[in-house]
Amino acid sequence: MDNDEDHNLEADFLQRNETLRGLYDVDTTTLSDEELASLTPILNSLHDNVERYRKVSEIAQGGEKKIALVHDHLLDRRVAMARAAHATTAQGQEQFLREARLTANLAHPNIMPVYNMGLDSDGVPFFSMELVPGDSLKTIIQKLRDGDAGYKRDYPQETLLQIYVKVCDAIAYAHSRNVLHLDIKPDNIRVGAFGEVLVCDWGLARVMNLPEDASAYDPGQLDADVLNDMTLSGTMKGTPGFMAPEQTLASGEKTPQTDIYALGALLYMMLTYQLPVRGHSANEVVQNTREGKVVPLRRRRPDFLISKSLVAVTMKALSREPEDRYDRVMALSQEIHRYLSGYPTEAERAGFTTALSLLIQRHSRIAFLLMFFLLLLAGVIGANLVAISREKAEAVAARVEAEDNFKLYLKEQQLAKELGEDLEEAVIYTVRSRDYVNAASMIHLLDVGLTEDADAVRTKNLLEQKGILHFVLQEFSAANACFERAGPTRRVGNLRALSQKYAEIKPNDRQRLTDRQVADLFHDSKAWNATTMSYLYYHHIRRRPASATPPEYVPLAVTILDRLNDIPKRLQGKELALEKTKEGYHLDLSRSNYSTFSINILGVYRRNVLAPLKLTSLDISHTQVQTMAELRGLKLNELRMAGVTIVNKKLLVRLAASLGLKRMVLNIADYPAETIAQLREKMTVVDAAE
Repeated sequence: MDNDEDHNLEADFLQRNETLRGLYDVDTTTLSDEELASLTPILNSLHDNVERYRKVSEIAQGGEKKIALVHDHLLDRRVAMARAAHATTAQGQEQFLREARLTANLAHPNIMPVYNMGLDSDGVPFFSMELVPGDSLKTIIQKLRDGDAGYKRDYPQETLLQIYVKVCDAIAYAHSRNVLHLDIKPDNIRVGAFGEVLVCDWGLARVMNLPEDASAYDPGQLDADVLNDMTLSGTMKGTPGFMAPEQTLASGEKTPQTDIYALGALLYMMLTYQLPVRGHSANEVVQNTREGKVVPLRRRRPDFLISKSLVAVTMKALSREPEDRYDRVMALSQEIHRYLSGYPTEAERAGFTTALSLLIQRHSRIAFLLMFFLLLLAGVIGANLVAISREKAEAVAARVEAEDNFKLYLKEQQLAKELGEDLEEAVIYTVRSRDYVNAASMIHLLDVGLTEDADAVRTKNLLEQKGILHFVLQEFSAANACFERAGPTRRVGNLRALSQKYAEIKPNDRQRLTDRQVADLFHDSKAWNATTMSYLYYHHIRRRPASATPPEYVPLAVTILDRLNDIPKRLQGKELALEKTKEGYHLDLSRSNYSTFSINILGVYRRNVLAPLKLTSLDISHTQVQTMAELRGLKLNELRMAGVTIVNKKLLVRLAASLGLKRMVLNIADYPAETIAQLREKMTVVDAAE
């Protein structure tokens, strides 16, 4: 009966709907062609002879492809389009398209979806994919490392771990399709503004072959013969710091544990903002990875509060041997879920205390009520005990108070004595010390020692030391006042005369001498080798304004170089050949008598005299330079060193790389072939003999 009623109601509704529709039907025979076309704009757009994609702007460019923002004419939306950046051969274009097809076959909410692929009008391969407004995980970590307040608010540790779980979900799904990513890193993870997390760039991905005893053919199985890049066989591909130890070997076997290591490195970086392996170069990072030299998280960032649970999970994933890592990605992901849910992880092997602490955190409300009840009970019991013992306490209170006051008096007397002895030792150390890096603090300490009851000899020594400290800080008026109070002395040498002279040139101690004036001061000084003058230069450079130009520094550089290299007086003062080019400043020191460029203070503080010249190019050809250590502190694009033979050939490569060199000119015949080969891996090497 009910079915018949429902049928009648449905028929009645359809009849009424047809009647109403007839009232609004338009007689299409009365419409023009233009009006008819306006009724089907989407259908008509399919017939338009318009190029489907229109480029709007460039988004990014990597080593293998360019990403652009384009407008899809057919679907009337904006998408991201990838084009092969350097693939000019058929094999290179094939590899680019392999990535597109492989990614398109990985349908997962956390894997970048591919919409279309083909060849553009110029015959260049492309594929289009989803446009995700937001940041890469690399940008987020960089902002957090820089202390950006907005990113710290939007990406606390819990949010980062939720992002990490989504990355694990994507990789776990890929593994279920027998696909290894092999290039998991923050730069390949996009984070949208509304919780989207997408794993991108599957260019190094590899499809694992099914075992020979696999069951019946699965039509959804990816074809390894088509999608794998055969040219990658026998080569090392990946990103140093995120590659597993076996991935750094050309013949190493890649397994799901290879991706698990990269996920461990990713978790390490999300917790510390640093790579898990140290190294001054990519080669050093790779070598330390092979040797399993992962820096413990808490040693890497002792200022961070990192849970033991997360430390244990991260270090297990970063195990050197694949069999010591997690056996599958979901096991790693479940560990993070356990931590976020307040449960101990399996990796940390938590004891009773840890398990109990986490139990209390999970049931914080019940624990709070229980604790409140216990405190209330303790309060009641305590109040009764206080009432019982009050009379007894009052009886002995006076005696206890008297004893405590006497002990406190003795303690204060001892403390005052020890403080006086410590202060005396600090003042004596300041007088004897020749380390003037913290000159301002040492001046304040000497003021404490200048008491009225100090003897004359002590006062004289303190005033002389204080005057020297003021001198190195260019506070000549204050230095002159100290020297005058100290009276005649041989200890300060000609510093007294120099203080008087430069107090007249610069009466205001808050001002600083110019580079030219400091050069004149060094000319006036007869004690260049003294520690005092070296520290004066140290503080001058440290406080030198950022607006000062390299040409202004040239007179001071000449003076110091002449003194450092013991240039005869008749040859001193020659102008430096400093030239400004399109790339920056170039200095020509070829065939000069300079071989030392650094000032060493107490063997600890080192300053390169050439650094303030902001050089991009330096020529030390045919000089007596024997060690690259003299160039530390510089950042150069080009170094010319024809006719110069560095004694330590092994140290040459590392120090040359630390200078940031892009080009080096030398006599190749003067160095072992192995050294030249290592240099050419990092920069362009030109033979000066050619």
